[in-house]
Amino acid sequence: MRKVFYLLLPVLLVIGCSREPKTFDQLVKAGEHAFVQGKYPKARTYLIKAVDMKPSDRNALYYLGMSYKQEYIMDSALYYLKRADLLHPKDREINLAIYPVAMELEDWENALKALSVITSTGDPIQKYYSELIKLNLKVKNPVVAYIYAKKYLALDTTDVNRYLVLADLAAQIDSVNQAIDLMQECIEKFGRHPEFLVNQGIYYASRRDYSKAEKLLREAIPLDTANAPSTRLNLANVLSKEKSRQKKLEAYNIYKDLQDEKLPAVFKLDSTVAALKAELKL
Repeated sequence: MRKVFYLLLPVLLVIGCSREPKTFDQLVKAGEHAFVQGKYPKARTYLIKAVDMKPSDRNALYYLGMSYKQEYIMDSALYYLKRADLLHPKDREINLAIYPVAMELEDWENALKALSVITSTGDPIQKYYSELIKLNLKVKNPVVAYIYAKKYLALDTTDVNRYLVLADLAAQIDSVNQAIDLMQECIEKFGRHPEFLVNQGIYYASRRDYSKAEKLLREAIPLDTANAPSTRLNLANVLSKEKSRQKKLEAYNIYKDLQDEKLPAVFKLDSTVAALKAELKL
C-alpha cells in the first residue's frame, strides 16, 4: 500500500497546481495566450470575465474583439473594438482592426472614422483615396468624395476610370460644365471612345443642350456595340425632350424597338411609351 501511495503522490501534486485564472491580470494574460494559440472560444471565456471586472481595459477589449473577428463573428467584434476605441481614442492598432470589420458589415461611418485614425497615425492618405471616394459616396457626401477624386486623378492622369469617376461626381454636385470638360479632355487625350461620347452626351442633356447631346449619342451608337441598347435608350430620352415632332416620333419608335428587345423592367418603357404615344396622339 505504501508503494502505491508514493506513485500517486506526484499526480496529486500536479493536479493541485493546475488552477484556473481568477484575478484580472491572470484572466487577461490567459486570454491573450489562448488568442495567440488560436483558441478563440477559450480566449473569449477568459476575456469576457476580465472585461466584466474592468470594462475600460484596453487590452481586454481589444483581444476580445479580435477573438470574435478571427471566427468571423463580426457584429460582436465591432462592438468590443468600438468600445476599446471610444475609451482609448486615436489608437492605431484598434482602428486597423476596426476598418476591415466595419467594411465587412457595411458600416460606412465607422469605416471612415477608422481610416481617419489610420491615415493620421502613419499611413499616407493617398493610399486610401479610392476607398475614401467610395465611402463618402456611401454616406451621401459627394462633395468630399469629389475633393478626393480630384486628388486621386492628380496622382495618375493616364487612368481613364479616374476621369470618369471625377466627371460623375462633378455632375452630382451641379458642376456639369466641368464634367463636360473632363470628357472633352478624355476625348482629346484617349480618342473618341463611346464611353466618353455617351457620358458627355448625357451631361449635355442634363444641361438641356439636347442638340449637342443628340449628336454625341448618334456618334456613339455604332461604336458602342457592347452597350448599344442603353445608348439607344439615352438617345430616345434626348429626342423625346426636343420640340420637333419628327424627333419625338423617332424616340417613340426607338422605345418600341427596345420594348421588343425586352430590356429590364427598371427602365419602365411601358409607361414611357404610353406617355409619348398620348403626347403624339398616335
